[in-house]
Amino acid sequence: MRFRSDVGFVALLLVALSPGFALAQLESLLEIGSKVPAISVSELRGILDAHQSAIEKAKTQGDPAPQADFVLVDVRSDAEVNVSIIPGAITKSDFEKHRDRYTGRTVIPYCTIGGRSGRYANQLLQEGAKVKNFKGSILEWVKAEMPVVTLDGKPTRRVHIYSDRYAIPEIYEAVTQ
Repeated sequence: MRFRSDVGFVALLLVALSPGFALAQLESLLEIGSKVPAISVSELRGILDAHQSAIEKAKTQGDPAPQADFVLVDVRSDAEVNVSIIPGAITKSDFEKHRDRYTGRTVIPYCTIGGRSGRYANQLLQEGAKVKNFKGSILEWVKAEMPVVTLDGKPTRRVHIYSDRYAIPEIYEAVTQ
């Protein structure tokens, strides 16, 4: 019981001092005991690259583009996704509107550091979906200097990071508002 009261005190202190930073920090803490498997940056990059190669091969052969066996879902707020997303991702609202299109696919949610996506992944798992949480989420993605795009697919270097307390490589522009 002492652990819970200590965590509660720290949580309240963080919220009082910096609400945005506190939420981002607490995201990963709330994942304790998650039964959702995680996917790493290199694993995600591998499946994204493999799918893109399959699309290009089909195109050169005049075949229809193959359907991915996964869907990458950005669960961040509108303000965050309007800055940038991981290439190939869709927003949570788009996923929710068209869930029937993705039946049978592995859902890979991500957020800023993995907490919100972990909670969403747990919800989807309870609903019977195949799911993997992208732990570390967009912060790990940009730390590996992977590309990000705008919602309309244009390359960008802007990344919404919640707080300037997160360090990202200098090749990116950190956005906190």
